[in-house]
Formats: sequence, C-alpha cells, structure tokens
Amino acid sequence: MNAPATPRRRILVRRPTADFPAEVGAPAFVLGRPIAGVRVGIRHDGTWRSWQYIARIWAGFLRRDGAIPVLLQTGERTGAEGEKTRAELEAWHGEIDCAVSGLGTCGSCTMWSVRDAVGVEAKGKPVAAAICEEFVTHARTTASFLGHPQLKVLVLPYPLETLPESELLPIAEESYPRFLALIGASR
Repeated sequence: MNAPATPRRRILVRRPTADFPAEVGAPAFVLGRPIAGVRVGIRHDGTWRSWQYIARIWAGFLRRDGAIPVLLQTGERTGAEGEKTRAELEAWHGEIDCAVSGLGTCGSCTMWSVRDAVGVEAKGKPVAAAICEEFVTHARTTASFLGHPQLKVLVLPYPLETLPESELLPIAEESYPRFLALIGASR
C-alpha cells in the first residue's frame, strides 16, 4: 500500500549571517616623499629565520637608498617580558618615520605583526604588515577587528621558512619596491 503523496511546498532558506557594515576605521598613512633621510622601522619577533634574512637585506637596501633602518626584535607579550616588549615598541614608535612589521606566517605571529603595525599607524605613521599569502585573511580580519581595516599588507609567498637564502634573496629584492610603494615612498 502506498502512502498518500504530500504536496510539494517551497521553503525559503535564510542565510544565518548578516552583512558586515561598511568598514570605516582609522586612516592609513602614506609617506609621500623619497625614502632618503627617513627612519624606517623593521620589526621582527626573532622566530622566523626567513624574515630576519629579508630584514637584513632590506636594511642594506635602505642604507643604499639613503634611509636609516631601525630594526626591532620583539619579545614575549606577557609578564615582565611583555612589559619590556611594550616599552620597547613605544620607544621604537618615537624613533621611526614609517615601518614594516613582520612576519605573519602562522596564526599568532600574524596577529602580533598586525597589532604592532596598528601601533605604528596609531601614531600617524605609514606602515605595512608583512604577511605570507596563507595568512592574509587572518591579517585583514585582525586589522579590521582592531579598527584599522585599511592597514596595508605586504603579501609574501608561503612558506618562506623552508626556503634557502638563495631563494629568499629574489623575494627580498622583488618585495622591497612593493613595500616602498605601499607606504608611499619613492627612491
């Protein structure tokens, strides 16, 4: 015996998420001048050999172009070491005219790279966060959450850490002018 057929009905499936409001946040700044004479901060956390190598190469490029590189290695973020790191970041903000903060190549490293870049931007200075392509969405989400949706992101290949210096050098050479363009600097 067959069960009686039920009439077909149309159902409406609603999307359970709302659209995000238009992102309005802190302004992003540009240098708007040649890099010569500019104090350029390069922040790293001491973890990623690849970014330390690129930072050293860029420091040489900056010196060649007449700029003054100001490197900062950040430390832990909690306890006494965290207080020391925050004090060093605050002092660094006063020493630089613009910066790059990296390297975002894992979840927490991306978050701290972005947070430290936002700290520079909050001082009214141009900055870019150096983030590997695998973590760009995380970086942009973090920047938006911190009220800086327009934060400039310098996208680097992923993974960098597994590459030998012979393969990192062309990446450093190619990404340096992109960094300058992001912060609005000319050579």
